[in-house]
Amino acid sequence: MSEFPSFDWSEVPYDDDHFYTEDARESDEHCCERGIAFLQWLNKRPEKCIAVVTHSSFLRHIFTQFGGNLHKDDQDSLQRLAGNCELRSIVMCSHGNKDGLDVPPLTSDAPRSTVRISSATDLLAGAHNAPP
Repeated sequence: MSEFPSFDWSEVPYDDDHFYTEDARESDEHCCERGIAFLQWLNKRPEKCIAVVTHSSFLRHIFTQFGGNLHKDDQDSLQRLAGNCELRSIVMCSHGNKDGLDVPPLTSDAPRSTVRISSATDLLAGAHNAPP
């Protein structure tokens, strides 16, 4: 971290890679827990547009925990392994809902104003069936 003195490392607890060592690898369960903790931290940030740079496996561990009620194509798109140097734009909302089940929201003052649809495909199908 001393190589990058202009960055704020105050919330990084380790100087070295603590999750992948020569003889051990972080468990899937721990990576998922760490992903949720990251989302909770991210949700508390005051910024509205945040760039996240990370490993594709970490993203996959986060996203496989969500999307169970999505259309299969949308679920596959969300949960697939990212390509090398891939850029994805994702809008995330905290509404106290995971796959249709109530769960504690990431923050207590989370807005509940987003209209939920089962998939973008269903939204488009509804638009085609609407009267002119």
